[in-house]
Amino acid sequence: MKKLMLIAVTSVFMFAGCEEKKAEEAQVQPQPAVEQPVAKKAPAPSEVAVRAGVQSIDWDKAIEMNAAGAVYVDVRNPPELNAGFAPHAVNIPLGELKQRFGELSKDQDLLIYCRSGRRSEAATKFLMDQGYTRVYNIVGGYLAYPKK
Repeated sequence: MKKLMLIAVTSVFMFAGCEEKKAEEAQVQPQPAVEQPVAKKAPAPSEVAVRAGVQSIDWDKAIEMNAAGAVYVDVRNPPELNAGFAPHAVNIPLGELKQRFGELSKDQDLLIYCRSGRRSEAATKFLMDQGYTRVYNIVGGYLAYPKK
């Protein structure tokens, strides 16, 4: 009975959301990626906030960049996608990013988001450490996504 309770409690923590600091330990199902055309224009420096070396933008700028060819990368776990997602987003959960980052092009602007912004900031930093220079964390995550 104690093992069953431990498994249940552990499962709750694995899907707790952006506040989870060890999301990379979560076990999730891979989602198919959607290809986007190469981005044409990077944001002006005045439109980008930099925190701990991570470039951050708001959803208005992200939507503008996506229209120009930038790719949304959703780092939430599959169950979280039931709340919605940005159109044509590639889903690579943070826990799978170390194994799957090669699926992302270094020649495109990558717009990274999660639920509230914490995991996406970590994902953006990780991609920068792997040599990606055109990565942008979307401030506020999907919670800040403009609803129509």
